[in-house]
Amino acid sequence: MNRRLVSICKRIEKLRSKMHDNALIFGVSHPKVLKASQLLDMQICLYMKLCKSM
Repeated sequence: MNRRLVSICKRIEKLRSKMHDNALIFGVSHPKVLKASQLLDMQICLYMKLCKSM
């Protein structure tokens, strides 16, 4: 379980960084930023579900 949480945390950090970088380049309403934001939300929800199940 801990490995999975670590893996999700790493994905969250990569997505957050990607979203931030794209927002600086393209602006916050660009489709690349919105897609990264959606993926980030999904990973955060998964992380929260796993934490609650522990």
